[in-house]
Amino acid sequence: MNHFQFATIFTTKRKELNVTQEEIARYVGVSRAAVSKWEKGQSYPDISLLPKLAAYFNVSIDDLLGYEPQMTEQRILETYSTLAKDFTLKPFDEIDAEIDGLITEYYSCFPFVLKMAQLYVNYLDLTTNREATLEKVLALCKRVEEYSGDYKMANEALMMEGFVYVIQGNATKVLELLGEDVPIQLGTEQLIATAQKMLGQTDKAKEILQVHAYQQINSIVSNAGESLLLELDNTDYFDEMVRRMEAIITTFELAHLNVNTALVFYVKAASGYAMQQRFEQAFYCIEKYVKACMQIQFPMRLEGDTYFYLLDDWMARELVLSTQTPRDNETIKKALYETIANNPLFASLQSDGRYTNLLTNLHHYLRLEEV
Repeated sequence: MNHFQFATIFTTKRKELNVTQEEIARYVGVSRAAVSKWEKGQSYPDISLLPKLAAYFNVSIDDLLGYEPQMTEQRILETYSTLAKDFTLKPFDEIDAEIDGLITEYYSCFPFVLKMAQLYVNYLDLTTNREATLEKVLALCKRVEEYSGDYKMANEALMMEGFVYVIQGNATKVLELLGEDVPIQLGTEQLIATAQKMLGQTDKAKEILQVHAYQQINSIVSNAGESLLLELDNTDYFDEMVRRMEAIITTFELAHLNVNTALVFYVKAASGYAMQQRFEQAFYCIEKYVKACMQIQFPMRLEGDTYFYLLDDWMARELVLSTQTPRDNETIKKALYETIANNPLFASLQSDGRYTNLLTNLHHYLRLEEV
C-alpha cells in the first residue's frame, strides 16, 4: 500500500477543517493514538471506517487514499520507455514481476494494460518462457476487448491477439477471430468526410481523407510484402510488384513518412530474390534498405510531411500511445543491422565487397558498439 498517500492527505484535510486528532478519533470511535499513527504513516484505518472518514472530509475514498486507478497518457509512455530500457539491462523475470505489480495496480487502466501487452510482444525474444509470455499477452488483450468499452482500443487488442496466434502457429484461431475472407470496404471514410464538409467542417473533412489515404498506402505496401513470398515461382509478377511498390515508396516518401513500412518491404523483396537465386536483385533491395536506414533520425517517431500535412494532429489525438516507437533505440538499431547482417538468405553475398561495405556503413551510421 506504499503507493497510497493517505497520511499526507488525511493530515492536510484535518488541518483545513481546523479539527484536532482527538475530535476525529471521537467521530469514528478510535483512540487519538490511532489517529496519530495514521498521520505518521505507521498504520491505516480499518476499511469499514473509510466511508465515514471520506464523508467527513467531503471527498471520495479514492481521493482520501490518494489512489489513482488510471495512469495519464504521459505516464503510460514514460513507464513503457523505462521498462523497455530495463528489459535490455536487467533479467527478463525481474522486469516481468515489476510489470505484474503495475498491472495489478492499474488493472482497470485499459490503455496501460494494452501497452504492456505490446511491450511483452516487442521484447518476446528476451523471455525465459516464450509460451507463458504469449499466454499473458492473450489474457491482457482479452481483458481489454471485454471490459474497456472502447471500440478502437478493443479492435487494437483484437489485432494483437491475432498476431500472437500467428506467432504460436495457430492459424485456425486467427481465422476464428478475424474471419476467413477480406471484408468489403464500403467507403465509410468518404461518407464521413462528405458529412463533415456539409456541416462546414472543411478541415476535418480534409483530415479524414488524408488519414485514410495514409493508411491505405501503408496497407498496399505491407500487403505486397506478404504477397511477394507467395509469388516466388512467378518471377515476372514478382518483378512487377517490386517495381510498383518501389514507385509508391518513392512517390509518397515512405522512407520518411513511415520508414518501417519501406524497410519491411525491401527486406522481404531481397529475401524473395535470394530464394530465387537472383542475388544481384537481392543486393539492389538490400542497398535500398540500407539507404532508408541511414535516413532515420533517432529517436524514431511517426509524423506527417508536406503532403500529409494534417497527420500530426490526428496522430497526437488518436495515436498518442502509438507514435512512440515500440522498442528502445539501441534495440531498434541492433535489429536494423541484424535483419540483414544475420539473415541466412544473404549468406551468398558475404563475399561481395559491395555487400560488406553496406554493412560497414550501416554499422557506422547506427553507432553500434557491438553486434
